[in-house]
Amino acid sequence: MAGLAELQKKQADAASLAVRMVEEKDPERLKQMAERLRESCVELGNMARALEAAMTPASAIGPETRVVLTAEQRKRVAEQTGVGVEVVTLRDTAGRPWSKRMATADPREVEAMAARQAAASRLKAETRERVEKIIRELEKLEVPELAETIAELRRDPTLGL
Repeated sequence: MAGLAELQKKQADAASLAVRMVEEKDPERLKQMAERLRESCVELGNMARALEAAMTPASAIGPETRVVLTAEQRKRVAEQTGVGVEVVTLRDTAGRPWSKRMATADPREVEAMAARQAAASRLKAETRERVEKIIRELEKLEVPELAETIAELRRDPTLGL
């Protein structure tokens, strides 16, 4: 499974390709670049979904519990992920019935869940931002052959997150 850093590098590569497409004048070469961009975006979507699956607790079955993080926990989560989180939402699963064991829950486990949620949130926001940038660059090209790719990116700017 790809990590967040690998996914971000792949996003940057896709954005770079879109920028190069703006300068390309040869229609045949532009079609090839558009196909590479489409393939790259599909791969990005798959990577993002795999990362999300790895960060998402399996089979949420029960109620959710919202936990307010301490100042120290918020600071550590922000340092780890670059995202400020004040409250973490924990869904009961077969393996972790949070609502029944909150009184004895390990604060480090709660903090780890907060870091996962923060990383997922950051991934979604950065993906949307980069895809929107790619869309803007593709629109500047005014190439009819790219309309389908642009529409596909517009339908899901988070690539399935």
